[in-house]
Amino acid sequence: MARYTRFGVYLVLVFALLLAGGNLARAQRPTNGEGITSSTTSLLPFGEQYIQQASYPEDVGSYISLTMNPLSQLPYVSYYDSYNQDLVYAHLMPHGGGNCGTDNNWYCDSIDTGGNVGTATSIDIWSDNIDTYRVGISYHDVTNRSLKYISWTCTGPTCTIKNDVTIDDPATIYVSMGNATSMKFAANGNPVIAYYRSNLLADDALMLAEYVGSSGNCGEGGAAGKWDCTVIDAGEGVGRYVSLDIPAEGMPVIAYYDAGNGDLKYAQYWGIVDPDCYGDNGYFCQALDTSGDVGLFPSVTAQRQIDDQPFRIAYFDNTNHRLKYYDPDFGTVWVDNMGISINPMGISMDVGANGYPYIAYQQITGEFAPARLMIARPALADMGSGIGNCGEAPPGYLFQYWQCDVVDNAGQYLNEAYYVSMEVYPFNRPQIAYSEFFDYDIGDHATSEKFSTQLPLSTFLPICKK
Repeated sequence: MARYTRFGVYLVLVFALLLAGGNLARAQRPTNGEGITSSTTSLLPFGEQYIQQASYPEDVGSYISLTMNPLSQLPYVSYYDSYNQDLVYAHLMPHGGGNCGTDNNWYCDSIDTGGNVGTATSIDIWSDNIDTYRVGISYHDVTNRSLKYISWTCTGPTCTIKNDVTIDDPATIYVSMGNATSMKFAANGNPVIAYYRSNLLADDALMLAEYVGSSGNCGEGGAAGKWDCTVIDAGEGVGRYVSLDIPAEGMPVIAYYDAGNGDLKYAQYWGIVDPDCYGDNGYFCQALDTSGDVGLFPSVTAQRQIDDQPFRIAYFDNTNHRLKYYDPDFGTVWVDNMGISINPMGISMDVGANGYPYIAYQQITGEFAPARLMIARPALADMGSGIGNCGEAPPGYLFQYWQCDVVDNAGQYLNEAYYVSMEVYPFNRPQIAYSEFFDYDIGDHATSEKFSTQLPLSTFLPICKK
């Protein structure tokens, strides 16, 4: 009799949890508005394919950034080809006919080959919601230590490159601009770029470049005066890792790592604020997590709808080797163990149409274990039960909140997701671009570019089996 009593209490608790929802992610939106319930997504397998597969001695898949074209609903990716030292751009060709990747399903193009260029890429797409869209990519010019930007506008199938410009060029050999970048288009179609300025002789800085058309204070050559560059925050290692997002209405939100203090910080323009982040720039800055060495590899999402969180941040806790998550309601919670690596560890977060955060990340389970690609999301988002399998229970929850699953389990001599970029679009299905590093020994290695998503097997996406 006692066994059945305990089971009944358990069901009551589960039911109460489901009703309670919570502020960490909005549970009151069970569908994505397109007739597909959120619980159906979890039943779909992850299919993976190569965007560009490399063999020794090629390394073509680092510094990855992914965005979705809102008109075609297809993924677009920028990344660095370190073998040729080029910036590469790729997009999916759903019916074949491309020049790279699995079954030539992708079209790849080296779009800047002038010197060593293309690290720290960040891509975004703006559209008029009719038939015109603009693609923009911010990136670092290693040869000249400068911040660069390239963009083109497409109407239907016709695209024209309009800009390939240097935005911020250092005055001395001791300064480098854009070692980390994060770019988004504002609602009016103008690009905004958060980036890192490193300085061997003075303070490093978190910077923001905005396209203003005229009367700006930066830009080189034909772009002179068309950009405005602002110091947001400064100090040792401030902005070494940076992520920017722009809400539907409002000013950019920036998450960044303060390496000098080992803190996670965020910044946003408030106008009249005391004290300002730096000088009288009108930006409010705050350390959100100071518990050890935290805030590496941040990924921020800004408010999408009026009842959404003002911002959310996923990031790495280097002290405890954990994936952590922050939102203003619950503060910091840890999500999963990530392990230790001497390389960058990929983290990328987005919010689905169901209002829940999805986090793609790298995990290394042991000293000799391969690095694998994982995904975490609230159990309420896709599983339906409300009971997760990882992380800590946030305030107000009785059970584990997060559901962590393997996307790509790597394999012998393979390591996944040192670099990763994700968007959840459409139908609450994660679209993930990530690196795959093959390392047999020092003299036999290669880095490839991969793509994975949850889609029915009958769709255009071919599944690669290891």
